[in-house]
Amino acid sequence: MKCLIVDDEVFCREFVATLLRDVANCDQASEGGAALSKFAQAHQNDDPYDLVILDIMMPGMSGHDTAKAIRALEKDQPNAKKVNIIMLTALNSANDAMESFCEAQSAAYLVKPVSKDGLFNVISKLGLMKKK
Repeated sequence: MKCLIVDDEVFCREFVATLLRDVANCDQASEGGAALSKFAQAHQNDDPYDLVILDIMMPGMSGHDTAKAIRALEKDQPNAKKVNIIMLTALNSANDAMESFCEAQSAAYLVKPVSKDGLFNVISKLGLMKKK
């Protein structure tokens, strides 16, 4: 599995990458613009991401806005498979959850701190759990 982890906090990115080290090749981005560049480049190289794990609260472009931009990029790629997006947040907010699913078209929503069991459960339900 190829994964892009997007979070403005380096500790959070590294923590999630460590959790996934046996099941995914992870790239990281610290903000939405960098994530969009990496996402577009992966498509250009015909090596798209299977999963994007995206923090909601980031300076500049929020996770919701980044997810919407990813969905717009996918529309420009007619043969592109829709990437699975897991939204992460420090707040357990019904409004954030609704926006994640309805507007950002995410596949899942997890509240920080993320546990390995919780993350792996979601990834398994998405059909992405395979050893590297």
